[in-house]
Amino acid sequence: MAIRNGQTQDYPPMHSTPLRLGLLYCFGFVSLQAFQAVFLGSLFQQVDSFRVGAWVFGLSFLGCTGLSALFRPAELRTALRCGSILLPLNACVALTWCCYFLAVQLIEPAIVFTIFSGMVPLGAMLAARLGLAPSRSRRTRQEVVGHGLIIIAILLLALVTLSGYSGFVRGGWSNALAGVLLSIVSGGATAFVILLSVRWHEQGIGPVVQFGLRFMLYTLLAIVATSRGLDAKAAVPHLMSFPMIVLIGMAVIALPLFLMQKAVPLVSAHRIAAVTALGPALVFLMQLVDGRIGYAPGTLAGLVVYCAGALLAVWSVNADQDRPDRRCAAALRAEV
Repeated sequence: MAIRNGQTQDYPPMHSTPLRLGLLYCFGFVSLQAFQAVFLGSLFQQVDSFRVGAWVFGLSFLGCTGLSALFRPAELRTALRCGSILLPLNACVALTWCCYFLAVQLIEPAIVFTIFSGMVPLGAMLAARLGLAPSRSRRTRQEVVGHGLIIIAILLLALVTLSGYSGFVRGGWSNALAGVLLSIVSGGATAFVILLSVRWHEQGIGPVVQFGLRFMLYTLLAIVATSRGLDAKAAVPHLMSFPMIVLIGMAVIALPLFLMQKAVPLVSAHRIAAVTALGPALVFLMQLVDGRIGYAPGTLAGLVVYCAGALLAVWSVNADQDRPDRRCAAALRAEV
């Protein structure tokens, strides 16, 4: 709604369509991530994560950059010249995935995913307080309570992990602490990836160019890690062929990230971060339906607190913060 001459007026219809499409992309990202965590998590834990990452993100880099060179060469040149965003974006993406893949080898994957998801909106809030991102003009009491519950849940899950009451810790107390810290860093870095993507979009760089160029550093690091045997695992006889695993990885790892990138021109960074926090709630519901996986009592308590906080935070984000400006129509026309 807009106030004009003392009267409230609806925004023109063109404003609602980009917002709805952006939210659809966000929920597609969250849903695919949750599906991957519930139904395919064990598959990816049985293979070399850096090898899978090198292929999945390497193909994404080559494919999107190649398409950009053919159909958007001017935009690609502009992006390559923008080192003030390109370099920190690549550093944050590499930090996100290196920390995440290492964390799931050390502590319970459900805890890693929950801490990671919760740190995305908290990281966006921190960036706003530091002046690195636009701050919200107002926050509802429900949103403040929701973020408070997310913080409590992260602390509770960290305590459960460090005290040895979670479902899985590989090693002793030091490995548990390392897993928690890696999860926190991974989620915080993701928040800055979203904010940097928004800044890049404001300079006219579209989703395809951004998605390709953001994986340059991580692909290089993953290739080096694979060649040195980091996270190498023995072959599992009953496991499917590696090319099939890469194909699945493109569908449940690369595709959801691309959907989030498509949401950047259409939805505010705060809304994207809030919707991302819903991931563990969807995982929790999917696992209840699936019925194959149980939680340690401490982990379950942390997840329940987290889900309550995430739902409050998402529902209370003010829709007027997401009202797209005139560039939304251009962004829709420019999508590939």
